[in-house]
Amino acid sequence: MVCHVMQGKLSKDFFEGCRAILLDKDKNPKWEPSQLDLTSDAVVEEYFSKVDDEEWEELKLPARFNLPGHAIAKL
Repeated sequence: MVCHVMQGKLSKDFFEGCRAILLDKDKNPKWEPSQLDLTSDAVVEEYFSKVDDEEWEELKLPARFNLPGHAIAKL
């Protein structure tokens, strides 16, 4: 999901939020769409899909076996 946000191909909202908070400091971002309930299920699914770029590699972390039970992912 973070990869899609940082690429900015699906939406420029992350950059708009940074502009409103960090650059102009007007704290008045212009989101697109303007309300969360106007976001379609297809857009949400797109954010959770794999990045479609031949040069993009998935992060592969080594397995850690010394983690306590509550810290192990349930997926």
